[in-house]
Amino acid sequence: MALSKSVLAVWFVVAAAQAAGAQQSPMPAEIAAKLQDIGRVIDPPRTGRLYAPLQAQEPYRDVKVERDAKYGAADRNLLDIFMPAAASSPRPVLIFVHGGAFVRGNRRIPGGPFNDNIMLWAVKNGYIGVNTTYRLAPQAVWPAGAEDVAAAVQWVSDQIATPGGDPARIYLMGHSTGAAHVADYVARPRIT
Repeated sequence: MALSKSVLAVWFVVAAAQAAGAQQSPMPAEIAAKLQDIGRVIDPPRTGRLYAPLQAQEPYRDVKVERDAKYGAADRNLLDIFMPAAASSPRPVLIFVHGGAFVRGNRRIPGGPFNDNIMLWAVKNGYIGVNTTYRLAPQAVWPAGAEDVAAAVQWVSDQIATPGGDPARIYLMGHSTGAAHVADYVARPRIT
């Protein structure tokens, strides 16, 4: 018996929806209930505490971490390097620049693994991960963020071969303010 085009279309939509749902891991019921308790508000500290136990904790399996490498003169010019525990061929480098509304934030969030998890993803996917921080406003004024990104990129270019990174393959990623600093750096070649 031949199926009509509309029946086939409905079957395809249902099958695609089931396949998409099967690819997502379900949210643990305990977390779903606690999110319901928080309600329809934005509460990063409480939400972060719910998800923190699901993240890997230090020491990280098969990952070596070097903390607090100094890339510039300012107190906040620090970065952390994440690399595979076992030596491997030169890997591309992912530099991550955190957010924080220009006035706060850090490459390490106290009590939470949420910036480290980006670096763990990088190592798992064949990169050396570099998690960096920068000077904050209002003490540091524009273009301090882009200058700090430039200094971090320069440090990585000069130093990353030692832990197994490829200085010819550096990628930048930023979140919120970090994305603004990355964009400012990329858009203004005279800073580099």
